Amino acid sequence: MESKNQSSNNSRRSFLKKVSTGTAVIASLPWLTSSCDTSSSEENDTPTKRKKRLSLFTKEYNSIDDIYEIDPNYQRMDQKNTVFNRGMWDKEIKMVMMSMLTKKGGMLPNPLLGKPGWSRIDEALAKAAGKGVDVAVGARPIGITNAGPMNNWERHTKTDVNKDKHIFASKEEAARIIKRASLFFGASVVGIAPYDERWTYSKFYNGREALMDPENGKATHEEATFPFEVKSIIVLGHEMDYEALKCPGLLNEATVQKEYASMAEVGFKVAAFLNELGYPCIPSGNDIGLSIPIAIQAGLGEISRMGLLINSKYGSRLRLSKIYTNLEIATDKPVTFGVQEFCKKCKKCAVDCPSNAISMETEPTVEPDTDSISSHPGVKKWYQNNERCFQHWERQGAGCGICVAVCPYNKKENWVHHLSEAVVSVPVGRDIARQLDDAFGYGKINEENVTTFWNQADD
Repeated sequence: MESKNQSSNNSRRSFLKKVSTGTAVIASLPWLTSSCDTSSSEENDTPTKRKKRLSLFTKEYNSIDDIYEIDPNYQRMDQKNTVFNRGMWDKEIKMVMMSMLTKKGGMLPNPLLGKPGWSRIDEALAKAAGKGVDVAVGARPIGITNAGPMNNWERHTKTDVNKDKHIFASKEEAARIIKRASLFFGASVVGIAPYDERWTYSKFYNGREALMDPENGKATHEEATFPFEVKSIIVLGHEMDYEALKCPGLLNEATVQKEYASMAEVGFKVAAFLNELGYPCIPSGNDIGLSIPIAIQAGLGEISRMGLLINSKYGSRLRLSKIYTNLEIATDKPVTFGVQEFCKKCKKCAVDCPSNAISMETEPTVEPDTDSISSHPGVKKWYQNNERCFQHWERQGAGCGICVAVCPYNKKENWVHHLSEAVVSVPVGRDIARQLDDAFGYGKINEENVTTFWNQADD
């Protein structure tokens, strides 16, 4: 009798035969090779040319407003209403946050501890991953403006700014130099966005002050202002570890903490670089403004059903940081490569979300379908139920990255990635792309991945 595993393997092989026939047709379409030299020589098969072949359906736009429907009366979000900052003053969310933090700190029992992904070694890695910058940039996940010596505004706008200003030959030269420096310092990707006030919080909120005053919860809550006229925003993407994302629990959280550390360190260095050249600037993580629309304006990707940025190379596994400056830098253009249309059909993140926090609606909406002040209205997109997501974090005593891990755009840079990219680029291919993803066994979080992670050799 055929075993269950054999049956599963046969079904997969049968499906792959069908898929390979379809994708072979897709891959042989004239558009796939007509945009550049198809010579097989190494010289003509550079990543840039290869990327060009797979991106005929990538489109550039002059403005984010050309891509997304944005309410003309859009009102800026108050930083106080982000779900993390609500943990400082909103009684319901505060209870959830305190319970999660006490589980993390070992003051409350966590029944998951000891299981794969929740071992003492996994816990040590998660705690160590963010060390150092947790002091230098206080409470970085919450997003507190002007917190810690690395993000100190006085430092980056006055005391450390070289009075002998370097004058770039052009805005384009400034962009080229700053991008190269950012990648050298450790950013995975970098783009330049124009300053758009809509994405700056209407008010800054110092949640750390509220945390230090648990009885009264008093905190500075003031109109958002800058010590200089912001002209450009440098947006950095920081890649999370692909193997760790596929692991449950604390290993998943470890890569998040590691990239929070990278956000602080690399952002600080880019800011210091600008300071040395005579330009004031402000490095920023989750504070100051909404990172996703700014990253879209910087040409780094599109917004997804789960609310995260999808980048054409790294998919959903980027953390974002920003540097605000008064230097005029040539900006990048927003792009699309089919994410919105793909998300309408896929819904994999919503199906696999353990807290049902991601919308299952086919079409995005301008108004949230959740009763949450953390779901800020005014942009046509899919809205998430932040409270449900946060409550799941509390239940397991750690963050959750299932939606990131299962996303079909989350692939390593290999032939399967390029095949999937080609399929998704074609409108007719989006119907089979999720099935293709499942057939190759992607997007699974399981305990076996923990062993794989710890036994992985260096690349």
